[in-house]
Amino acid sequence: MTIIQTPQLQFELDETLDLKQSIAQKLGISNDQILDCEIYKKSLDVRHKHPRFQLVMRIEIADDIGLKNRLKSKGCIDPIPMPELPVLEKSTGDKRICIAGAGPSGLFAAMTFVQAGYKVDIFERGKPVDERARDIAALIHDSRLNPESNICFGEGGAGTYSDGKLMTRTKASEIPIILDWFIRFGAPECIRYEAHPHIGTDRLMPIMVQMRQYLESQGVRYFFNSRIEDFLINDGVCKGIVVQGEKLLYDEVFLCVGHSADDIFENLLLHHVALESKPLAVGVRVEHPQALINEIQYGKYAGHPLLPAAEYAVRFNHEKLPSVFSFCMCPGGRVVASQTTEDARVVNGMSSSLRNGRYANSALVVQVGPELYDEGPLGGLHWIRRLERKAAESCPPVFAPAQKMMDFLHKRVSSQKLKTTYQPGTVSRDLHRILPPVLCQALSEALPVFDRQMKGFMTSEAVFIGIESRTSSPVRILRKDNYESVNIRHLYPIGEGAGYAGGITSCALDGVHAALSLMSH
Repeated sequence: MTIIQTPQLQFELDETLDLKQSIAQKLGISNDQILDCEIYKKSLDVRHKHPRFQLVMRIEIADDIGLKNRLKSKGCIDPIPMPELPVLEKSTGDKRICIAGAGPSGLFAAMTFVQAGYKVDIFERGKPVDERARDIAALIHDSRLNPESNICFGEGGAGTYSDGKLMTRTKASEIPIILDWFIRFGAPECIRYEAHPHIGTDRLMPIMVQMRQYLESQGVRYFFNSRIEDFLINDGVCKGIVVQGEKLLYDEVFLCVGHSADDIFENLLLHHVALESKPLAVGVRVEHPQALINEIQYGKYAGHPLLPAAEYAVRFNHEKLPSVFSFCMCPGGRVVASQTTEDARVVNGMSSSLRNGRYANSALVVQVGPELYDEGPLGGLHWIRRLERKAAESCPPVFAPAQKMMDFLHKRVSSQKLKTTYQPGTVSRDLHRILPPVLCQALSEALPVFDRQMKGFMTSEAVFIGIESRTSSPVRILRKDNYESVNIRHLYPIGEGAGYAGGITSCALDGVHAALSLMSH
């Protein structure tokens, strides 16, 4: 038998019901010449409101040179081999690795280290994912915030309570390895080939449990409810950490703390670790009825049983105003509270694996730079936290400020009760009194442009919920090409909190690359 890979083929929706027959027709061969087939890449083209699937297939054919040559003349190729991690030499020493944070960068660094037999301890300030789920339920339903166990802190990191998106602009060869690891621990096979793969919070939680059980079977030790209080840094060398007053010595410290660990950033500054502020994206989360987004994107095909809940991406560029763009769009999802302190209001979006909720939500954020911040490497952090506190003013605990999109455009407080998925509820506020004028102007100018890109996007049914402020870390912890801090030896800033990655897959890759770099030197 021979496997051969097709070029990208376009299929009408109903053509995918008998995929083997449709492939044969498009390649000009008979149905029985295809012994088997599987999807290698899949995307959805929604241009002109005529949705079509675009597929690259791997088909199995008989060992027939003539047939193979015919297929190659139609653009088929020999399949590209799947990448693998390099063969890692087993560690024979007693080097001890500390990983601070059980998000994707920390977990996948640990996954890489155990392939070579390294001794790894993972410290997580939050709780295991099942206990964390109870704290988040209390936050959503009873307005009770646990500052150490919430949407941002806990096993799996902030990405666990999101849409579980795995797409990334990074073109690293190890991406299939990351996806295969997720599949090994319970993710669906389709993430391997979908253009916009996602898992969903409901599936990510048991995946975290399976991953933990595997790592523990390989000798990794987890320490939950273990916030790092200090770092043992002397003469430009990090020798360990302090947890609950106890000094713990390690040969290497991987700092994988996420974008909301303010206390860690402040502590690093006290130790003169090289930091800098970085550009941020700040704005609101907008919520539309999912049926409306489906109609905008799919036209007359909206509601077709083979089509998923529609996604979108919009962008506004202007010579004199900062850019505005959608981010972390969650089809069929809900808006959730992402603050880590009582005096702040922060929102984010999440979806289940089915994406079957009645509403779609997305961040609409404005790109801002250090010209708005305070001076110093933590200027962006302090600026953004002030906005979050301002958003909390005049709101009951955990309630978020909100405003109809059209009322925002006219600078008026929404008078009627707003329908949103955000729990426990919202308070009608004029978001112009929370966000800086340049952000409000950019959002106001962007909305008509978005409506031209997606006719119907600007509607009285859309609601803004504020504020979306943790799209990325406000700090970059400077590091060398080998992932080590530029001025502190044996300290490795990794992932989103370090300012070098964003999203589950890119953070996981950062952890893998950093671990491989350390082991190669």
